[in-house]
Amino acid sequence: MAVARRFRHAGLVLVRATTCPPEVVPPGGLDLADLTAVDREGATWLARVWAHREVYEAVEMASPALAARIDHLLAVDRPSERKLRRAAESVASYLLRWERRATPFGMFAGVTTGALGPAAAKIGADHRLVVRADAEWLADLIDQVESDRALRERLTVVADNTGTVRDGCLLVSRRAKSGARSPGPLREASVRLTTPIGYALDQATTPLRFDVLAERVSRRFPGVTTDRIHRLLHGLVDGGFLITNLRPPSTVEDPLDHLIQALRAAGVHETGTRELARTLDRLEEIGARLVQHNTTADRARAATLRAAAADAMRSMAAGTGHVLAADLRLDARIVLPEQVMEEAERAADVLLRLSAQPFGTAAWMDYHARFRARYGLGALVPVRDLLADSGLGYPHGYLGAPRARPAWRMLTERDAALLSMIQRAVVDGAEEITLTDADVRALTVGDHTRVVVPPRVELGVALHATSPEAIDRGDFELQVVAAPRAHTSMIGRFAHLLDEADRARLARTYAPGDGEVVAAQLSFSPRRPHNDNVVRVPPHAGTVALSLAEHPGGHGHGGIDLEDLAVTADADQLYLVQRSTGRRVVAHSPHALDTTVQTPPLARFLAEVADARSVVFGPVDLGAARTLPYVPRLRYRRTVLSPARWLLTSGDLATVHGDQDAGLRGWRDRWKVPARLVLCQAELRLPVNLDQPLDRRLLCAHLEKAGQIELREDAPPGGLGWVGRAAELVIPMVATAAPPRRPPITAPPGPVHQPGDAVLLRAHLVGNPAWFDAILTRHLPTLVGELGAPIRRWWAGRHRDLIRLEADQYLVVLLRLTDRCRYGPVAARLAAFTDDLRARGLTEQLMLAPAAEHPGRYGHGPALEAAEEVFATDTAAAIAQITMVEVAGVPGQAVAAASMAQLAAAFAADPASGHRALTRHLEQGSGPLDREVRDQALHLADPTSDFAAVRALPGGEAVAAAWRSRATALATYHRLLARQRDPAELLATLLHEHHVRALGPDPAHEVTTGRLARAAALRTLATAPAPAAAEGAR
Repeated sequence: MAVARRFRHAGLVLVRATTCPPEVVPPGGLDLADLTAVDREGATWLARVWAHREVYEAVEMASPALAARIDHLLAVDRPSERKLRRAAESVASYLLRWERRATPFGMFAGVTTGALGPAAAKIGADHRLVVRADAEWLADLIDQVESDRALRERLTVVADNTGTVRDGCLLVSRRAKSGARSPGPLREASVRLTTPIGYALDQATTPLRFDVLAERVSRRFPGVTTDRIHRLLHGLVDGGFLITNLRPPSTVEDPLDHLIQALRAAGVHETGTRELARTLDRLEEIGARLVQHNTTADRARAATLRAAAADAMRSMAAGTGHVLAADLRLDARIVLPEQVMEEAERAADVLLRLSAQPFGTAAWMDYHARFRARYGLGALVPVRDLLADSGLGYPHGYLGAPRARPAWRMLTERDAALLSMIQRAVVDGAEEITLTDADVRALTVGDHTRVVVPPRVELGVALHATSPEAIDRGDFELQVVAAPRAHTSMIGRFAHLLDEADRARLARTYAPGDGEVVAAQLSFSPRRPHNDNVVRVPPHAGTVALSLAEHPGGHGHGGIDLEDLAVTADADQLYLVQRSTGRRVVAHSPHALDTTVQTPPLARFLAEVADARSVVFGPVDLGAARTLPYVPRLRYRRTVLSPARWLLTSGDLATVHGDQDAGLRGWRDRWKVPARLVLCQAELRLPVNLDQPLDRRLLCAHLEKAGQIELREDAPPGGLGWVGRAAELVIPMVATAAPPRRPPITAPPGPVHQPGDAVLLRAHLVGNPAWFDAILTRHLPTLVGELGAPIRRWWAGRHRDLIRLEADQYLVVLLRLTDRCRYGPVAARLAAFTDDLRARGLTEQLMLAPAAEHPGRYGHGPALEAAEEVFATDTAAAIAQITMVEVAGVPGQAVAAASMAQLAAAFAADPASGHRALTRHLEQGSGPLDREVRDQALHLADPTSDFAAVRALPGGEAVAAAWRSRATALATYHRLLARQRDPAELLATLLHEHHVRALGPDPAHEVTTGRLARAAALRTLATAPAPAAAEGAR
């Protein structure tokens, strides 16, 4: 069976390519490991490189500090050889990157869009460089300007909408300082949430002028002096609790112009100080130069404008040396045939199929399970409440999460299959593993007919062909170079370089196919100011803004307020919901900023939660093979899904004489390593040619620092002939058939009864599940009988963590008490009961846990009380069934299947409707069933003469009586629940819970039991008298 087609391209392809001129090739011959050679030839080598105007401009844009250092080294007579070597290493790295990498970066590489048609590729030299103010420079300048308290009076402010209240204090996240190389740990600012502060922040939930806010606070607290109120508000601005309109949201394309317009709106020229007016004048001059730069076609004039603007900017705020950020639109015409796009679609299809996480990450599976246990299905929990420390907090692995990421990893069948393929390839001396459809099935995890496909993905590929004509003949291959997470984008940050038609195509990839879904574009400040340069994305048409910790400025476009968001869940998925409309919200980050460290955890949560249980789309996960020293190339059809890769450690190069070159040669001979590779270390991707001494020195320098590096094979010889340089394609795709996903009917979360003082007691009897039947049938009923009057009703279940399989299993016992004062005595009796079970070797320990009511799942008011009666009678039915199985020797699965069919018949307007509902909710399945068990299930499910077949068995009368009691409770529940929602939506839940009570939590076993119950329901429907015949018989 071929891999199912899941994605189609959107008619848009972003082409990324280097701008390296043919004459700018890194000069070879210099051995950077030889300090004598560096001292003798280093300055000459560096001067020869630096003489290229293109090199100087590109390096100066990328690293002004390096450019200044090189200028100084070339100006002195006897520069230090070590400084020369460091400078040469840096320049060589830039040149290698320029020659061989397509990732956009300053003037080194840029983007354009490709058209569809017969293959063609032409790249000119008249590229368009678009510059804007560097994020850190601008942040430092805004800090300076905003410190003017007189100016603040005329600015608008808004409260940080991500603040959280804890122990009487308000906390907001703070970013790292400008110049920080990493965002570091989470930092917070805190202020005691006094009544005046709370009032001021409530008034500032939407933007208003600072002086207007001060006036409102003064009117509300007339006994407080004006000076004190202003000091309070200034303190809130200084602490980040109030955000001024000087700070541009990330949807603003030109942040410098945003600042200029805000200062103009504040009347700086009319009422500001002379210094502020002068600052605005200089900013306007800089802004005008940048506009001229971005619109002129004269390269020399552009360089002059850029230099003048940079000089003026450095004189205003020194920052980190960078004052300009740049993106480049290529002067190029690229045309690609449909078959290239189709091959990319197939690659995306197979990557989805090879995902090791078909139902979401382990963290999100765990979070979903904890949500269901804490709040119940259908509970609508406001995002703030959910993420609070009193809620679930963030999923494990998130910054600030209450739970650490698990360190263990299980070896799976997928790991075993992949390791076997790798070993066979290595033994056979094969350089690649060509996956067949059978191989793909062997590497597939889970049932892909049940998975949820991400609605949108992007795939980055390198196209390898000798010429455009070869592409048209189909003589090409693709190599996957990037597969970003589905909620992020590699294209968005370049949207400002696209024309209107391509912007529209990009926006349509986010447009939901369902009118009940809202597409939201996240807008937030990254944790490190420097990253503002890569998160600025203009609003996509058809999406709404979801702004976090930002002043919306004048660029709002119908956004969603954080307070209007909540999370709910059904049995399969989590949903982000707009509370005011009930519509599902799918939020996305329109850029590729790292989500684990660089992104605020709230923004990451909102981007992930809506599709948290979808297939995790990404590069091939090598699983247990990720630590192997060598993994061959992995191919499917014409696409290299994963290039050959090697892990090189310092120990691999160890030789008796410390000769690194000799060690490297030995390592290459042993592992048959080609010369052209890509060095991968953290975010670094540096192409190297190990036949060149300069490249070898750079590789060894990185190895010395890291101890281990990853090396991947580079493009095949001649593979870039079609375009003449390093180039990559980024192709957005949408799901071909995304079935509508409706959130469940929702209700507010129910109360949580805490141990010690509650009318609902929840106890966990932890132990070996092999003895749970004995506890249920022989001991628990006796305990409840002894407790007597304090117990209104009771029910039980079994718990097994299906994500952390090594976790303890336990029986769950719930006791509805007549009065909360009974909790203590009943708990004490439970403790004694547990001691007795321990003495009998039946359990390990007792745990008292909070008991949450789930009105979102079961209904509220009388319906919820009726549901508890169903739980109680279903527990009694399960106990009677277990007892009958023990004494009569019939298969427990057959009895449970018959019971499930009877349950469905009772939970409906009439038995036939219930049986039909069961057949709709349970899978038909495939494959043979145990004939004896199936026949028993059909026999026991026959309702003739009040289940005569059941009653004929030892213990059968008790089962039939329990079923009758349960049927009465189900009928009452069905009638009461119908006043609130369609009861049929709950049938699958009730069937699942019966299976757990009677047989235990085992998904595979439950599917088989469901097939038996379905067969029993169909048999009953088939043998029931026709309505007309039945009427005549009466």
